[in-house]
Amino acid sequence: MTHRPILPTIRELTPDDCIALLRQNNLGRLAFMSGDVPAILPVNFVFADGLIVFRTDPGEKLTEIPMRRVAFEIDGTSADGAWSVVAQGHAREVTTALGDGYQALRAIPIPIQASGDKMHWIAIEITKLTGRQII
Repeated sequence: MTHRPILPTIRELTPDDCIALLRQNNLGRLAFMSGDVPAILPVNFVFADGLIVFRTDPGEKLTEIPMRRVAFEIDGTSADGAWSVVAQGHAREVTTALGDGYQALRAIPIPIQASGDKMHWIAIEITKLTGRQII
């Protein structure tokens, strides 16, 4: 008798599933173009008011990301299997943006900050949100 390997099942996550996972996590990877080379860097983030928000120091992220399209990914495992969420959107610096909403965003503590002052705030407005779970 020939045994066939059991292949995992891939399930598309709903937008609500993806949002719940974004709310439950605070470490992701940001993909962007740095000049003509793709770059992927880890960032600590919060998901608030439909935005992915993180802080950064002056440098590559601050130079290359604002006013550009980016991708952002989180993943993990659970008792149900592995999962991945990918958000695509438009990034902009909101460090000095006016309005109560931006002031509220900048008041949110971002967990597990890396060293440095991280005085610049970047927000990603999500235009596409997808996720998969491997069971």
